[in-house]
Amino acid sequence: MKTDARVRYTLKMLKDSLLRLLEEKPINKITVKEVCERAELNRATFYAHYSDCFALLESIEEDLLEAFQQSLKLVASFDVTALIEAIYTMIEQQQEACRVLIFQNVCPNVLRRMISLARGKSIAYWKQHLHRVTEAELEMLYTHLSNGLMHVVVEGYEKYSREEVVRFVNRIVQCSLSQFQ
Repeated sequence: MKTDARVRYTLKMLKDSLLRLLEEKPINKITVKEVCERAELNRATFYAHYSDCFALLESIEEDLLEAFQQSLKLVASFDVTALIEAIYTMIEQQQEACRVLIFQNVCPNVLRRMISLARGKSIAYWKQHLHRVTEAELEMLYTHLSNGLMHVVVEGYEKYSREEVVRFVNRIVQCSLSQFQ
């Protein structure tokens, strides 16, 4: 269902306002009144879309997770270059939300949820290609690679070039997977 342009604009203004406020203070200290003042919208407009600031934050997180889910659809599990490219593209498309929620670590749960989204597909794919590995080893391998590599991207986003990150991640994944082939 398509959303009216005015509604999309209103939602964007509310989300942008909350993200700016999250740079200043935690979510439990932010009021609907403050969000509305920043967005230059009235409280009735806010409540037409969200019950409170936590619901608004959850909507921002869901947008980010949906973008991540879409990026995962483009990637085969062993294609690390494509995965990193997809993650960088998602970050660029959701720049403000990523900067506040992930890079400034306002919502550490978002990274955990992203990692969880890719778990089933990755492990299922690895089961088909890694024949000398137990279920427990697959779980540990996924935990090791997904957490480490996601943090390399997050910590290295503005520190290293995309090419450096891709090259490093490729080496780590190939070394790790070669132990199980």
